[in-house]
Amino acid sequence: MTTSTASMLVVLVLGFPLLGCILNAVRGPSAGRAYVNLVGTMSIFGALTAAIFATAFTVASDDQHKVVTTTLWTWIDLGPGNLKVNMSFTIDQLSCLMMLVITGVGFLIHVYAVGYMAHDKTPHRFFSYMNFFVMAMLVLVLASDMVILIIGWALVALASYLLIGYYYDRPSAVLAARKAFITQVIGDVALVIAAFMIVTKLGTLSFAAADPGSIFGQVGRLGDTGGAYITGVCVLLAIGAFAKSAQFPLHTWLPDAMEGPTPVSALIHAATMVTAGVYLIARFHPLFDRAPVAQMIVAAVGMGTALMAGIIALSQVDIKRVIAYSTMSQIGLMIFAVGIGAYTAGMFHFATHAVFKALLFMAAGNVIHALDDEQDIRLMGGMMHKMKTTYFCFFSGSLALAGIPLFAGWFSKEDLLGFGANAGGLPFWLYVIGLVVNVLTGLYALRLLGIVFHGTPQTARVHAAHEAPRVMLVPVAILGVLSLVVAWPLRWPFPGFIDNFGSFLGPVFKLGAGPTIADPSLGSALLFLTIGTVASGCGALAGVGLWVGHKKDPAEIASAMPRMLPQLSMHRFYFDELYDAILVRPSLALARTMRRYVEPKVMDGWIRGGGSLMSDLSVSFRSSETGLIRDYAAYIIGSAAILVVVAWLTGLGT
Repeated sequence: MTTSTASMLVVLVLGFPLLGCILNAVRGPSAGRAYVNLVGTMSIFGALTAAIFATAFTVASDDQHKVVTTTLWTWIDLGPGNLKVNMSFTIDQLSCLMMLVITGVGFLIHVYAVGYMAHDKTPHRFFSYMNFFVMAMLVLVLASDMVILIIGWALVALASYLLIGYYYDRPSAVLAARKAFITQVIGDVALVIAAFMIVTKLGTLSFAAADPGSIFGQVGRLGDTGGAYITGVCVLLAIGAFAKSAQFPLHTWLPDAMEGPTPVSALIHAATMVTAGVYLIARFHPLFDRAPVAQMIVAAVGMGTALMAGIIALSQVDIKRVIAYSTMSQIGLMIFAVGIGAYTAGMFHFATHAVFKALLFMAAGNVIHALDDEQDIRLMGGMMHKMKTTYFCFFSGSLALAGIPLFAGWFSKEDLLGFGANAGGLPFWLYVIGLVVNVLTGLYALRLLGIVFHGTPQTARVHAAHEAPRVMLVPVAILGVLSLVVAWPLRWPFPGFIDNFGSFLGPVFKLGAGPTIADPSLGSALLFLTIGTVASGCGALAGVGLWVGHKKDPAEIASAMPRMLPQLSMHRFYFDELYDAILVRPSLALARTMRRYVEPKVMDGWIRGGGSLMSDLSVSFRSSETGLIRDYAAYIIGSAAILVVVAWLTGLGT
């Protein structure tokens, strides 16, 4: 692929969503709903087409031409030897994967949104925000300079703020949007500090792989392997990833973000934005390969978040929040994978997860839509008889999430856990925790399926429910089929078999300056694959017995456990209460104290004192204005005398 072709494809990929955003914002209010729907969906389809061409060119090109960095223009140039920032974008295997997922799944979600938002009064605003988000996400994954990446990173946060708070007349939505934005700013600050540390040492922020003067070309100048400086840089990058991907301890914003419309949850909180942290670590793998301490922190945080979110998901009653905690847990597994150096495995789970998790959100949206916006799963039940197509699609997504063999999640989840099992040391113990996560995933996936679709209807709304319209059903059905078959031609969780996905991404991750985790042997791969599959199956079978077969009351099992565990799950480990006690309440108390004492007595006192002083001075000066000529003559003579003395003393008169 030539540079001119790459430039054209980059302009098209970024330009279509941007154009859709502008057209819907400017002409949408007057052009009508049909115009808005057409522009909103076809702009993403145009970007998807350009992404497919970019991927085709990348696959068909010779190895040395698979990475193409194109510079549209130079933005900042401080001269030779100083910082230079180009509006540069890279098309390689990793960016192609991200583009395909963002635009492919994004297009299906946009089509679904046409039906879901059919009764919304401002569809032009919704689709304008959605198109803007896709554009921002594409800027992030295509950028080949940290300045451009940070701009995309910030634009994604802005878009998520607008979409989470789309129903701005709801106080809960406004608070959720604000919470998400503020939490992500913490990660933004860490990312900016990491950029400053890099540019201080290297004098560049470009990470174009083919450029020897880029960050990756000079990674050795950031310090020896395991050094404090490069470890600090990677820890800051990891904090940025944790905030964007809702990982402990910056995870509390994601469940509240379910206040946005369901298509927003599917696009942002399942398929794209929350996986940006995984992409960031994978993209900067040459740095993380030289910072083993940072890698272990990333892996431990990822698996810890997966475990915590899995426990919380078992007790939630809001259908979207259950799926949100599931998302947090699965992203934790991806973070674990890239943390131990299994980058391809982590990105493979990203790809399959985008399919089945978007499916689950959209199928849940069908249920919510049919029940007049009801989201409490305790008020559902028996939906399979009213929404058969949605049920079978949700069933497919649930089995993929649970890791049942031959469904997409089984391929990718067991693949990444297999690397942890073979790594030894800390990753092996994290793998053991991963087995517990497998059990939990099967439990909450089948819990949701059983409570919502099986059993008896709990309210009259269920009796009145009906299947979703075709425009909402077709995208869900497509993802339902993909949740079963998408992984088959890509990668199998044991070596020596199909691995087209690994062959495609391999050139990207060969760039690392340090060793990555080795592929497991066939024997060990089969052993740990069997163990992981059994764990997933046990969780799924237990879920079927509890919430489909009703062989035992889940409340009895919960009461038999230590009281602390159900309480921690129900109250989300009390993180919101903890942050409220540590951060919010002291800040409010300080603000009240300042308002009650400091502001009126100190700040207002200064202002009143200054006013009184000037008033007194004005009275004194006013008394000197007598209107008598002799007084004014005396003032003039006295002033002249003072000037003469000052001039003589300072030598100005010589």
